[in-house]
Amino acid sequence: YEMQRSLVGSEMCIRDSDLGDIFGDIFGGGFGGFDFNGGDMGDIFGDIFGDIFGGGRSRSRSGPMKGANVRTAVRITFEEAVFGCDKMITLQEAGGNRTLKVHIPAGIDTGQSVRLRGKGHPGIGGGEPGDLLLKAKVGRKPGYERKGVDVYTTVSIPYTTAALGGETRVSTLYGDVSCKIKEGTQSGSKIRLRGKGIVSMKNPNVHGDQYV
Repeated sequence: YEMQRSLVGSEMCIRDSDLGDIFGDIFGGGFGGFDFNGGDMGDIFGDIFGDIFGGGRSRSRSGPMKGANVRTAVRITFEEAVFGCDKMITLQEAGGNRTLKVHIPAGIDTGQSVRLRGKGHPGIGGGEPGDLLLKAKVGRKPGYERKGVDVYTTVSIPYTTAALGGETRVSTLYGDVSCKIKEGTQSGSKIRLRGKGIVSMKNPNVHGDQYV
């Protein structure tokens, strides 16, 4: 088709008056009712070709958006993990430092996280703030090894107690207890102390065991 063109610099411009003839010839007059001079051209291309070419019309997301979550680590001692604690943490932000008092639940283990809702970055456009996720790193306690909610300890007893039987004192997380030693106990034998382990973070009525 014959088009009237004018070159401006390196760009080719098609006069609006020609668009009606061009589209009329191509589509059989289907565009005859549009006023290209009135600014319909951008709407037409946006509606028809926008999804195909990915840019026919610029659309921006509107409405409130939730703020981003903040993730950080918190170091706690073995005892703090067993019994729970309150910690003061400081977050470094663009507008300055922010200090929060957070509660660490009893039973938490290394790698587990505590979610504090609404303590993350502010929302956008009136959206709710994000959350703060605290990932725990639990220190070690000499003489104790943790496996889930169970703990393992070692106690040394005299040969005569092992051979003839008797009692020995065993340290637990909740204080010392007197433990019976059966006659003929061999080195490396295990004694189970029910409920002397660590509380479950999901269910405070459930405790692990201690193996001596």
